[in-house]
Amino acid sequence: KAGEFAESATLDGQTVHGLVDPGFNDASLDGWGGGGSSPRFTLPSSQVPANAEGKTLVITSGAAAGTYRVANAMPDATGLTTLHLLID
Repeated sequence: KAGEFAESATLDGQTVHGLVDPGFNDASLDGWGGGGSSPRFTLPSSQVPANAEGKTLVITSGAAAGTYRVANAMPDATGLTTLHLLID
């Protein structure tokens, strides 16, 4: 069943579902992390708006629930996009 293992979130006000990788707490401000890594949210590319950078992602369930800002969006050519996040 679609979404069974995914976290619920809103991206730029639209409901989305994806997988969360919380990263490490010492991520750098550019979203790439020098000593650690930034939180990431992977979702179907079809759910990602154009120019996603700077948009707000609110994860509404799970251990990583909170408000984030998209630092960058990295499509992987398989239909998925990973959003690198900054804690807002």
